[in-house]
Amino acid sequence: MAPRTTTSGRAAARRDRASSGHRRPPAGVRRPSLLLGAAAAGAVLVNVLVGAEPAAHAEAGASEQLSVAEQLGLTSQTSTATDAPDLAPLEELAASRSSREAAQTAAQASQAAADQAVLDQQRAAAEAEAARVAAQAAAAAQAAAAAEAAEAAEAAEASAAQAAPTAAERAEKPAATSGAALATAVAKITNSSGSVKPVVQAAANAVVSNVPGAAGITLGGTRPSATDPGGHPSGLALDYMVMTNSALGDAITQYHIDHWDELGVEYIIWEQRMLSSPGGSWKAMEDRGGTTANHYDHVHVNYQG
Repeated sequence: MAPRTTTSGRAAARRDRASSGHRRPPAGVRRPSLLLGAAAAGAVLVNVLVGAEPAAHAEAGASEQLSVAEQLGLTSQTSTATDAPDLAPLEELAASRSSREAAQTAAQASQAAADQAVLDQQRAAAEAEAARVAAQAAAAAQAAAAAEAAEAAEAAEASAAQAAPTAAERAEKPAATSGAALATAVAKITNSSGSVKPVVQAAANAVVSNVPGAAGITLGGTRPSATDPGGHPSGLALDYMVMTNSALGDAITQYHIDHWDELGVEYIIWEQRMLSSPGGSWKAMEDRGGTTANHYDHVHVNYQG
């Protein structure tokens, strides 16, 4: 056994180094250089032996790797990073969602259109109802105005009758005895409450026979709604409805003035004025609010009974 491998030998060596003052380099320092040299020589040898057949060694390595993979139950095919993922399910999901959203949007639009149609129908019905109510109100107002005008006309006739001289105050004279008042035609009188008195019918016959245009107008006779008991209800009054033909109204009025006693006239109302005698003056009457009430469309004549 070498002295350095024993305890006593190592102690003796330390003593020798301490006594001599010269220290040897340790064995660990010298070994690396030896190992480097051996490694370089081995590398040269490996290059010589392996360099001639690199392909064989590569194939052997690949075989060994394949054998190990088969033993581990792995396939030799490996997926590459360049393989594209299957996006078909995602695309189908997106298309299905888009279809559902489109269907929901269409349903909402259809519901909104239906709601708007209902609102339009309700609004049209409300407008029609409002128009109907307005028309009824207008008709009622018109009827009320017509009734009021008729009442006003009757009141005016009653007032004129009160202001006219009575039969006792006047000398009785026969009606239609003059040749100028002779009748050649029979007047058609519209009555709603019995017939007029004979004197009224005779006067009307004379007017339509001697006044041009008078035969073609309406003659209003009796009616029960008049407030003047001595006028239309009693059959002693006539309305010569000239409407807008004021010239014809003037002619009928003048004919009655010219034949006042012959026709048995008591008083005349024409264009909001009243005449109670053939030689008297016209008296203005109060405004009664309408064409008919103010006697602008007809000549009213009361005859003596």
